[in-house]
Amino acid sequence: MSDEHSNTGRKPDQIAYSVKESPDGKGYWNRVGALFYHRDGHGAELVLDSIPVNGRITLRDQRDQRMQDYQDEREARQPVKQTRTRDYGRER
Repeated sequence: MSDEHSNTGRKPDQIAYSVKESPDGKGYWNRVGALFYHRDGHGAELVLDSIPVNGRITLRDQRDQRMQDYQDEREARQPVKQTRTRDYGRER
């Protein structure tokens, strides 16, 4: 592979995902690779770590991934409403 197309040390331009819909309507995004644009502007290289069973790959801009990570982290930090009830044993 020539240096022109080498991705060593470069951040990917897009992230490749396999998206699986669950019965509850949520999508589970599994990172399967990355896409790097060629420096000459005439193409891209898709590097896959795995191939989804359904054969479908979704590509998203790297900045979207950073925003999603931020939103996920923010949701994880949301205070959980703590409602504590005393347990007095069995009801009589």
